[in-house]
Amino acid sequence: MPRLYHALDDLQLRRWLAAKEPISRADGDGLTFTLSEFGTASWILRYSRGARRREVTLGNYPDMGLAEARKRARALRVQIDDGEDPAASKKVEKARVRKAMSVDQLCDDLIAKRFPDLSKNSVELYGALIDGVIRPKLGSLDVEQVTPADIVYLIEHCGRPWSVCDVLMIVLRNLFGHAVSRRQINFNPAVGIKLKSVLGNAPPRRKRIMLSEMELQTLLVDIDGLLGRTNGLMFRILLATCVRSIELITAEKELIDLERGSWRIRTESTKTRQEFLVPLAPSVVEWFHELIALSGDSKWLCPARQRRSKNGHVSRVVLQGAIRSAFKNKGLEIRKFTPHDTRSTAKGHLRNMGFSREISEIALNHKIPGIEGVYDVREEIPERRAAMEAWAQFILECSGGKSPDQGNSTNVVQFRPRRAA
Repeated sequence: MPRLYHALDDLQLRRWLAAKEPISRADGDGLTFTLSEFGTASWILRYSRGARRREVTLGNYPDMGLAEARKRARALRVQIDDGEDPAASKKVEKARVRKAMSVDQLCDDLIAKRFPDLSKNSVELYGALIDGVIRPKLGSLDVEQVTPADIVYLIEHCGRPWSVCDVLMIVLRNLFGHAVSRRQINFNPAVGIKLKSVLGNAPPRRKRIMLSEMELQTLLVDIDGLLGRTNGLMFRILLATCVRSIELITAEKELIDLERGSWRIRTESTKTRQEFLVPLAPSVVEWFHELIALSGDSKWLCPARQRRSKNGHVSRVVLQGAIRSAFKNKGLEIRKFTPHDTRSTAKGHLRNMGFSREISEIALNHKIPGIEGVYDVREEIPERRAAMEAWAQFILECSGGKSPDQGNSTNVVQFRPRRAA
């Protein structure tokens, strides 16, 4: 039977469409016009692949007219003659579209699968950048649409300082690296972008401060007057325990054992992702007692001071704000410092007091490198407790304006780690 070519015309198509009766008519070489019982008119190309009959929908009529349908059918016929299978290709494309993710969905997936392994500090920081920068700028885009140029534009116009943009680049690389692992994309658009090429060189890093004994005396003698009683207690504890600010503000009262003189800090609150035990000197225990009394029925040692707080614990900027106010409004006359400088202050004084580098590092909950860090898994470390008690005594005496050398009130013993035989 000879093949039909251009058997249909526009007049016939309009009549069939007006009649609204199901119909199927061939135009030739596999191109077919169909009208369903629901009134949907479509163009279908039918062809064979070996012994199998295949078909692919080209579009709907009248959105795709007769001439356009013939043109599209001819183009697909060329592909079929070259050995391709348009129907199979269309199924693959539909599957890809179904599996495609928006950047918003990718963010949700990253948060669900990767954030549980991060510290609480990192979760809050990365989450704020995702919600405050990435979602508003890129969230509506499909992941595969994002290009390196989009990443550069985002960094240039996010309005964050250089140091924050540095963290933002880490989040972007992790986010789109997650997309690569899920096979949403084949390459990471955030890889290879150098921040200094976008924003210029990084500003000089602020050098950590070790407050001198005289500066500590000036600060601690009237700490409550400078910061307020609650903030003063928080600052004393932060200084005496050598912890990070985030570890203090997320402290839960159930983890504080005042009788034993110890405070357990959970894994999710630590930068090192390792739970650890902080020994508490007697004077520090007294400060904890008072702070617990001030916290009321909250589970947090330092509960939020504003009802709209989402976390339940005090903001991480409270101490920073109180210290700035002491310099600006209350005439504090020492070098300007931040809450994090309490750690460098403690580190320096512990070394000056004769404690070894290893013990001072353990006091700050730094990871000890090498085989010693692998095998020394003690929670209660006598050398650390001795160092923390000596340091707390130093702070107590600075609070009274006395040097720890006066009256031989601080009995410091230098501990050195035992070497393996």
